[in-house]
Amino acid sequence: MSQVTPTDQTAEEQTAEGKPVPNNTASDNASDNLSDNLPDNNEIDSTRSTDLLGSGTLDQITSVTQLSDVQPTDWAYQALQSLVERYGCIVGYPDQTYRGQRALTRFEFAAGVNACLDRINELIAASTADAATQADLATLQRLQEEFAAELAQLRGRVDVLEARVSELEANQFSTTTKLSGNAIFAVADVFGENDSNQTVFQHRENISLTTSFTGRDLLLISLFAGNAPVGNLNADPPYTGTFDLPGIEISGTVGGVNRTITGTTAEGTLSSTFGATTGDTLQALTLAYSFPVGERLNIAVAQTLSPFQLYAPTLNPYLSDFESGTGAISIFGENNPIYALSGGGTGVILNYALTDSLTLTAGYLADGLAVGNPAPGNGLFNGGYGVLGQLTWRVTDNFSIAGVYTNDYAPSGRFGFNYNGVGVTGTAVANTLAGQDLLGTRIAEQRIGAIDQSPVITNGYGVQFNWQSSSRFSISGWFSTFYPRLIGEGDGNILTYALTFAFPDLGQRGNLLGLVVGAEPYLTEIGGNPQEFDVDVPLHIEAFYRHRLNDNIFITPGIIWLTAPNQSNDNPDAVIATLRTTFLF
Repeated sequence: MSQVTPTDQTAEEQTAEGKPVPNNTASDNASDNLSDNLPDNNEIDSTRSTDLLGSGTLDQITSVTQLSDVQPTDWAYQALQSLVERYGCIVGYPDQTYRGQRALTRFEFAAGVNACLDRINELIAASTADAATQADLATLQRLQEEFAAELAQLRGRVDVLEARVSELEANQFSTTTKLSGNAIFAVADVFGENDSNQTVFQHRENISLTTSFTGRDLLLISLFAGNAPVGNLNADPPYTGTFDLPGIEISGTVGGVNRTITGTTAEGTLSSTFGATTGDTLQALTLAYSFPVGERLNIAVAQTLSPFQLYAPTLNPYLSDFESGTGAISIFGENNPIYALSGGGTGVILNYALTDSLTLTAGYLADGLAVGNPAPGNGLFNGGYGVLGQLTWRVTDNFSIAGVYTNDYAPSGRFGFNYNGVGVTGTAVANTLAGQDLLGTRIAEQRIGAIDQSPVITNGYGVQFNWQSSSRFSISGWFSTFYPRLIGEGDGNILTYALTFAFPDLGQRGNLLGLVVGAEPYLTEIGGNPQEFDVDVPLHIEAFYRHRLNDNIFITPGIIWLTAPNQSNDNPDAVIATLRTTFLF
């Protein structure tokens, strides 16, 4: 998972590299720090072998003092002195350096051995009776005889290892498939006035199979399972599956009985619940195949419930973990909600490098819940859909900015910032257009009678950025505005914005302090016949600290403070607390 700028990597690229944590640069930064005191290999890579193998610019070293970077205090000084002054078989670089801190290349090894062998041959040819030379040869012969048993044992071990490797290669699961995954356990509760929520203990598991057939393509199969409730509108009373926070209601009469359906706000939805609403059954939520066309174009064909952010640069490294359980504790804190408007689905996403620093992302995803249905109003092109266009500019190595456009068509009862019917962010007022498009009302109609609803078509515009001033600090942010049109009723506007702060390796390598301050999607105006609603800014303030126990286990306590829930100051503030444990494999 050398250092790679996190803003340049999508989830698919990190998965292909075997990184369960998409922007996991903590270990990369640590390895870079270890090499800070070493010379830069790039400065001499192109000349090292020529200097050693006979450029003719340096005579044989005759004294260790000729090497400017070798000091008497160095631990290998005596060994070098013996090789130089006794045998004369050490060569250096043209700048009178030995560069003993560098890793040895095959060229350098060959040059060094050749110099020593030439010198030994010279000594033998010049005086076979020389006592020192004869004594050295006798010592070498004696050492060879003494260690004959160890050498034979080592040869046997190598033979055994080769046999085991051959057996693994013949019987492994696949020569092209890599298995990775994570398991998340989270305890959570909500605190505030009139709180009726119970403490929950939820879990989610994710298994991903990544396969490459050519070395440049990638087939991704991602399966999820968990116990977070998806909600049941047929229950009595109905529930939405999220914490009981202020929402919005619609009422009707069936058989003379008044019934009410409540849409709970999706603010503060925990990232650990994403993909966990499967009733403890393992479900394939993502099936996608990406492949390059030439050097600049990459095409991804996505099936089932694939989201846009899987292939579009989200510019929120460290906090956007692509569902690995190591980033932000809320879905809102992971990335710009503009990607959630279309949820996930089936279609094509393209990434084209216009220049080395400018990338165009374009995609079309059909409604993942309706794409396989041949009935009218469904299918690949006649149901709900989302279109995305994004231009990402890597201004410098540590600063990137992007402009995003989305066009979304949602059938009646399907509008909102949700993942295929499950709310993930935003106020209930925004996700229902003030009660005019309540999520799940296709089921609710069976309980409260026909509800006059219309499809919604939305244009969304967003801008986002990331700046990494150092390997220990990163700041990201976004601003998005949406213009939903409730067809035949009227137009509206929804806003969302945030700043996120990341402090990687705080305390120790692999730790992460994350902060999020912003406003989840909230409705400012809407036409038609909306219920009355407030337009108070619903602030989302989040803090978490990921503690690394080892490379595979992380513990993350965190809190989310929601002011003006459901965009109304009349609602009491709510504080969501969670303790998340993540296992990576």
